[in-house]
Amino acid sequence: MNTDELRAKAEKYLKLEEEALLKISIAVPQDSALYNIAEDYLGMAKDYYSDAKSFMGKNDYINCISAINYSYGWLDAGVRLGILSGSGDHRLFVHYR
Repeated sequence: MNTDELRAKAEKYLKLEEEALLKISIAVPQDSALYNIAEDYLGMAKDYYSDAKSFMGKNDYINCISAINYSYGWLDAGVRLGILSGSGDHRLFVHYR
């Protein structure tokens, strides 16, 4: 894969992650024992997303894509566990049916 292809993939994944972060929310009540865990999952996703944007700014597309995959993994895991809500979007998130 050449640099242009890597850049295009990184841009595509960043755009998807931005869309996902706009839809995601904490699904458990604030007084729930799981609320802090949900905050941690969301925080990790946002931290990896921030890292991805930093890598993108340095034209480090491999690490950008890697960080986006970690970020998305935190979101998907949280949605799958039921502590985060993906607003029912089955295109962006893996949900139980």
